[in-house]
Amino acid sequence: MSTPLQCQKPTLTGAVAVAVAAERQRGVALVMALIFSILLYILVAELVVSSRMVRATGENDALLARMRTQMYFQLIEAEDKLLADLAGAAAGGGDPTANCDSSRDAWFEPVGHPDNDLTTYVWIEDENRKFNLLTIWSPDEDFANDMQEGLTRLIDTMREDTEFDVPGSDAALIVQEILEWGRRPDTTQMPTPRLKSDDEERPDLHIPLHLDELMMLRSIDEDLFFDKVIDERWYPGLESLLTIWTSLVKDPGDPEKVARQRAIAEARGERVEEEPAAGEPAAGAAAANGEEQGPRQPEGLGIHVNVNTATWPVLRALWDPSRVPDRIIDAIIRYRNEIDEEATEAAAEEGAVESSDFGDMRLGEQPLRRFFETLDDLENVEEFAQIPDEEVKAEIKRGLTTNSEVFSIHLATLFKRNDSERHRVYLLRRARSIVLRLDEGDEGKIVPLIPFEERVGVRVQPVEMQNDRDFDLRERYLEMDQFAQEERAWNPFLIDFYLPAYVREEFFSYR
Repeated sequence: MSTPLQCQKPTLTGAVAVAVAAERQRGVALVMALIFSILLYILVAELVVSSRMVRATGENDALLARMRTQMYFQLIEAEDKLLADLAGAAAGGGDPTANCDSSRDAWFEPVGHPDNDLTTYVWIEDENRKFNLLTIWSPDEDFANDMQEGLTRLIDTMREDTEFDVPGSDAALIVQEILEWGRRPDTTQMPTPRLKSDDEERPDLHIPLHLDELMMLRSIDEDLFFDKVIDERWYPGLESLLTIWTSLVKDPGDPEKVARQRAIAEARGERVEEEPAAGEPAAGAAAANGEEQGPRQPEGLGIHVNVNTATWPVLRALWDPSRVPDRIIDAIIRYRNEIDEEATEAAAEEGAVESSDFGDMRLGEQPLRRFFETLDDLENVEEFAQIPDEEVKAEIKRGLTTNSEVFSIHLATLFKRNDSERHRVYLLRRARSIVLRLDEGDEGKIVPLIPFEERVGVRVQPVEMQNDRDFDLRERYLEMDQFAQEERAWNPFLIDFYLPAYVREEFFSYR
């Protein structure tokens, strides 16, 4: 009786085992399916993210390429504008602004050029407004010492009475470090390339080939080199005050070129210098040394500083304060910032200046400021006219000019990712080209010194008389419509671009 029961027990146990095994297989299959689903999700997610990254990278590359193309295009337009200004000077026509370079010129103000979603801003800055660094290595020791003292004054006063002020002792140390760096010996540890500017009589002198080289020095960092805008105030950097481009290598001299340039200078009413420039040997000295005495060729404006555009620290650097006090420099800058009411009204009547509305867009007033057509116009400044010593007046004029021939063309292309004034999101790309504008008779010529280079760091159009500026800026914004306000607020070459958000919103009357 027990045998059948014993035979059935293995059969039931086997069924249960089969069921358990099948259940386990289904659990494993579920786990495998879950793992496969997770892996598939990860692969798909990675593919999606990679595709988006590739797409975003491609879009960014395309955007950067378009920005670079826009800057190249606007660079050509800026060069044409400089040549047009030169052509206007050659034509004359009774326009006093044609004989000099000043704030009245079309190239002076930073201007934006929109193109769909990009806006390229162009600011043309004349290098002749700056102090030429190369003068501190002049072979004329007395002149070089004067320029070294002037450079010390420039660094000392560039941010005077601010938290970024450089004390006079530190300024002297910086100048000394620059001098020693330029006079570094030519050794096997620091080999230097052979250059056309090398002087056989001064083999240890290695002048900088680019102003950025100053940041190789221990005492000069980006804070001192580039401009700063903090608390609605502009603090100039060395880049906006120094140049090495206005003093060019001299060619042997061509009598025909001398005569042509002399005729052009005399037609403009300019005084042609007969004596050698500072640092050059006199004609008699050249003859005494047995050197061949050729015709002295006008070599351009060189180290002369444009009185219509130079900033206060640059003008202060040119003369000893004991001979030319601060009040003279203050008066010169104040004069060229005064509104020429007569010229502004005349230009408004002729339609050359926007004084109220232009269609549906209010641009605000564009007043014309005074300028110096020639250096003799300095007599219009009362403080200058009252200088009793004519030798001091002559000394002031010797360091100045009213023309410019070397220009930095600053370019900045901006892409807005939003239009919020409080939370700005944008992409900005900067570049610069330095050019020499040659006056060769009827036609001018642009000679690139630095054809095109990407730039970093802040550069802002100099802000003069900042204590009186806040009221003027508020009044100007009240006269503008929304388009003009935004155009000015987004211009990276104006101080407005760097103002705090709450200040910008205060200016915007439509907010």
